[in-house]
Amino acid sequence: MNWVKENRNQLSINNYVRKADAKTNYWLDLSEGRINHYRNLTSDNFNIIIYGDEDIETDFYIIPFKELKYLLLEDNFAKSEGRRRWIGNIINHHISLSNTGIKLNISHRYSNPIHFKAEPLMLSVEGTNDYAIENAKREIQIRIKQSSFRKKVLKNFDHKCCLTGVTENDLLVASHIIPWSTKIDTRLSPHNGLCLSTLYDSLFDKGYFTLNEKYEVIIASKLDGLSLQTQNWLNEISGKVISNPVQYEISQIALEYHRNTIFDKF
Repeated sequence: MNWVKENRNQLSINNYVRKADAKTNYWLDLSEGRINHYRNLTSDNFNIIIYGDEDIETDFYIIPFKELKYLLLEDNFAKSEGRRRWIGNIINHHISLSNTGIKLNISHRYSNPIHFKAEPLMLSVEGTNDYAIENAKREIQIRIKQSSFRKKVLKNFDHKCCLTGVTENDLLVASHIIPWSTKIDTRLSPHNGLCLSTLYDSLFDKGYFTLNEKYEVIIASKLDGLSLQTQNWLNEISGKVISNPVQYEISQIALEYHRNTIFDKF
């Protein structure tokens, strides 16, 4: 189920939520009355949330109001109708509103959900930006645990860490080879995933080790500068071959990206 649809009631308390139909190029409308309601409620510190295909968990955008504020002017109201609203669409992760001639890139606002606390969360603009940038890693991990990506990756390695054989579910991570934030079309591909224990997921994510074309572990060249324990962890897997995937072959393109872009860059 789409994450926004599933949480819409809670989101709607402090966020303006709209449905954009994928069948009509994500056509959307924004009501001046609802915008003013949230402006009065939050002093402009709210999000406009737009979700599309209800069967795709990650098909949504969370956009801080202040990123769209300069487009939501009276001169840009939809013409030839009595309602005071703005209409537009989203194509290739660019949102455009009628009568503006402006296309705004919102790809960085795609598929980054809000993590709820016990009480509804009122986000400031500063907090929203932190959300999208500084805390992206934490929020992505929350999303992965709830996604089909995790299920497919763990099943692909028989619910075992592909390096250590650890089987405790809460210690297993569906680790992206090409990071989630880097490329949209690999985010949910099980060919871009490794089942790793939390320890080795962190080491892989930071570039302390990688895999060659034969799926053998290559460890970092800067061992002398690492703690003895970290050296031990890496030496334990050096040259080891990951376990065979059950269904989805691991992408050589993704591994090449990891070797060239992430590995040994810490």
